[in-house]
Amino acid sequence: MNLSPKTALGRPLDPSYKTNLAIIGVTLLVGAIAGGLTLLSTGNLGSAVSAGLLYGAIAFAGWVISREIDPDHDLSAFVAVALALIASLIIKPTSLDILPLALIIFITRMTIRVVGPRATIIDSAIVLATIGLTAYFGNLLIALVGASAFFLDGVLPNPLRRQIVFGVIAVGTIALVSIISQQAIVIGQLSGPYVALVAGVTIAFLINTLGTTHIRTQSDTGNRPLSLSRVRSAMLLALAIGIAAAITLGDEGVNSLLPLWASLAAVPLYRLAFLVMQA
Repeated sequence: MNLSPKTALGRPLDPSYKTNLAIIGVTLLVGAIAGGLTLLSTGNLGSAVSAGLLYGAIAFAGWVISREIDPDHDLSAFVAVALALIASLIIKPTSLDILPLALIIFITRMTIRVVGPRATIIDSAIVLATIGLTAYFGNLLIALVGASAFFLDGVLPNPLRRQIVFGVIAVGTIALVSIISQQAIVIGQLSGPYVALVAGVTIAFLINTLGTTHIRTQSDTGNRPLSLSRVRSAMLLALAIGIAAAITLGDEGVNSLLPLWASLAAVPLYRLAFLVMQA
């Protein structure tokens, strides 16, 4: 069912588009290989299923996030998939932090309006609930970044003013969760290699964001041109969530959002390769 006319958050994965069909195939293949190898090495079916789901999710999430923050370049999403899988082979993750990843996808779609319509009240409620749950499970700084998306949606071109109210509610919710659960924002430990990784990707991504001077892509429905300021804002929101996770959770914060960091690295890497090939 096509959800696009009814929501700003849902993007159907139409297999009639070659890139969509490709990521479906890649996700299934990665999951099957990871599950099969785990089954051969452990003999445990449960572990094999978990590994297949995890690695398939890593590949798919990297693709989705890259598509949101780099709407003009379909192929950069597959660079993100490759980087995510290479990193997975090195660090061997055992889990993903699903709520922040979902929050990234929701707030970038809400901010860019790539689906077409502005956020409905139900959309805003879904984002608010995701922010609240993110805070409840200890990611207060990430939740605050998510809340800022409401304020941006309320002031950027073609503003949706009621989003400012949702932003205030979101900040209040985060504060309430912090008080009730006696949580505070703490600083995690980043090892030297992770500091270099986060700093390098951040600088490259910021340069790429500032170098993005026009957007060709139109919305999924309505064929409306996407706003450059909205795309840039969404790119910075995604980066801010990655940095927030690194600051508060350290190395594990980077690992748990591996698809995000792969996407943040893939966007400038693809742009550089594209410029080199054109030279």
